[in-house]
Amino acid sequence: MILDTFLNASKLTLIHVILIFGLTGLITAALFLLQRMICISFSKTTGWKGVYLTAWIGIPVHELGHAIFCLIFRHKINEVALFKPDKASGVLGYVSHNYNPKSFYQSIGNFFIGIAPLLVGSLILYLLFDTFFPDLAAEPVKSKFELDNFNNSTVSVLKEVYSKISANISIVSGTLIKPTILSVIILYIMTSISAHIAPSHTDLKNALPGFGLLVALIFIINLVLSFLKINSASYVDWFTTFLGRMHGILIFGLALTILTFILIYIPLFIFYLIKRKKLLNPFY
Repeated sequence: MILDTFLNASKLTLIHVILIFGLTGLITAALFLLQRMICISFSKTTGWKGVYLTAWIGIPVHELGHAIFCLIFRHKINEVALFKPDKASGVLGYVSHNYNPKSFYQSIGNFFIGIAPLLVGSLILYLLFDTFFPDLAAEPVKSKFELDNFNNSTVSVLKEVYSKISANISIVSGTLIKPTILSVIILYIMTSISAHIAPSHTDLKNALPGFGLLVALIFIINLVLSFLKINSASYVDWFTTFLGRMHGILIFGLALTILTFILIYIPLFIFYLIKRKKLLNPFY
């Protein structure tokens, strides 16, 4: 009986972790790679300062995301540098903060503070788009994941993600066919934000302890519900709906970042080809 309850809680926790962090993790990884490719492309062509073209807007938004979540999780902010480039370290900005490690709430907050630029940046991108370009964008991801049908569920979700990325890129690029001064300015602001939306390597490293605590909390909740024989389907359905909306916004951010990379890489590629007589490798 106890073993069955433990196994049921473990299975539910695995499902919830995959639901919450699976697609989010893939999107974050893709954004991180694209962000790195953009920085490398700038570094090889225009020099390190070339990244300023997008960083002067994108980095303050990135750091504000950290600062906002520091306040939410009651971390003490020591210093905020919204844009303070340092060529030696490669740092463009930072938020220095500390917390009480004995506080579970503050400790688990490390995870959300680490991924805050992703959440805040994607939300700002969506609000800008929805305000100035009111078309179909950031639609919720409706595919549901089933652990017992892992392969089909994964394929279904990935197909929907691909479809939504393509649709969002088409919508955004469509605004460039007949551009106005306002649309060009807004798109420039959006592309600058999307180019720096991903958490940095340091951000992700700092988020790991909070991630572990969050998984432990999910397991404890599922264990208690299993002991009390409470069906978690109702709150899971609500949370799945919330995640679908969040993933829709994140996918919009990813689509815009892909478009940003294309718009930045093509002219830099041509410049590098003419100047160096070889192809521009954006990976390393």
